[in-house]
Amino acid sequence: MIEVHMNEGGHQWEKTNLTTLGGDNGRSTYDTYRCTACGLTGKMYHFNHITVQERSRKKLFSCPGMKKTRKIRITCCRAVGSQFANLTPDSIHEVIPTPPGNNGNNGVWVMGVGEPVKVLNGEFTYINE
Repeated sequence: MIEVHMNEGGHQWEKTNLTTLGGDNGRSTYDTYRCTACGLTGKMYHFNHITVQERSRKKLFSCPGMKKTRKIRITCCRAVGSQFANLTPDSIHEVIPTPPGNNGNNGVWVMGVGEPVKVLNGEFTYINE
């Protein structure tokens, strides 16, 4: 399962059920969502986080509604270390490709002080160019 933040990535999520589902026999409650741009479906078990099945990974990252921007604005950075010194609130950074051997889940990669660093979802907003 892949968990993505509802407000990141450009999907236009729309709730498809009227009432919360699940909760029977000790199961978790959830709401179902569908992207109006690409048709991808997912479930929200936790506030603002949609869970998508692993088999939908390609569709998740190829939505026509995806933001085409390659820049982000830092809202807050909770990381510690000298390589994060340039990630101050309201600073703008260009997104770089994920370094080999790392993953791009739950955030984006930018250039820190002397090395690539990962900025987590919730610590930045995309800038529309």
